Amino acid sequence: MAKKYRRKSRKKKNKGLFYCIKRRYIKFLHRIRPLSICTLCVTIFCAIWHLYNNIKIAYPQKERTTIFSDDYNGIDVSKYQGKIDWEKVASDPKIQFVYIKATEGARQVDNKYHDYVDDARKEGLKIGSYHYFIGRKPAKDQFRNFKKHIDKHTQDLIPMVDVEEAGNSSISRDELQRKLNEFMQLVKSEYGKYPLLYSQYGFYKEKLSPEFDKYFLFIARYGKNPPTLNSFGRHNIWQYTEKDEIHGVKGYVDLDRFCNGTTLSDIEL
Repeated sequence: MAKKYRRKSRKKKNKGLFYCIKRRYIKFLHRIRPLSICTLCVTIFCAIWHLYNNIKIAYPQKERTTIFSDDYNGIDVSKYQGKIDWEKVASDPKIQFVYIKATEGARQVDNKYHDYVDDARKEGLKIGSYHYFIGRKPAKDQFRNFKKHIDKHTQDLIPMVDVEEAGNSSISRDELQRKLNEFMQLVKSEYGKYPLLYSQYGFYKEKLSPEFDKYFLFIARYGKNPPTLNSFGRHNIWQYTEKDEIHGVKGYVDLDRFCNGTTLSDIEL
């Protein structure tokens, strides 16, 4: 009897061990279930975020028909234009492109930039972004500032760098050229093309020509006489006025014109 009891007792112990393992396994599943739920939530969130970004890049754009005009072919804007009615701007068939100020120096961001980009592209306008260059600041810091705020998937046109007397008058010609060249090389490595170079007519001839004549140039010279550059340099876009009006923009706006055979395809990414 004692042996039979012991054998029976052993069987109970074996059964108990299996039961214990089963319970531990079930408890383990209950413990990891919250982790699984969290993982699932994170996965769903990432998928939605990825989808959102794709939709943002590929949102429907209105079809537009543009014409080449001897009057103007594009505009450039910044926060100083205030609230813009982009639907009215896009109704102007002369406007083939819009350059929008994004950043300045190493830290500043135009607070209208992102709204302008989204609204302008929804209306079917071809947009590009520009950086206001400050020669006292390191070129790498300025490029990081620009790159941080520019989504290159929403860019239709090559970037533009704005180099004016304001912000660059206190440094030497050699230093300005060295830093600007570094900035342009960084843009080339990121976007595959050199940026469009904007400058004032007199300042460009004094500080940047002829070393930068090989690049696509956007020259500001107000009045009836177009810019003429030394050496083999030529301007590709002429900003001929900063005080004109178009539908959709309150107050004055810069008007720009293609020159010397340049077309929209030359400045597209």
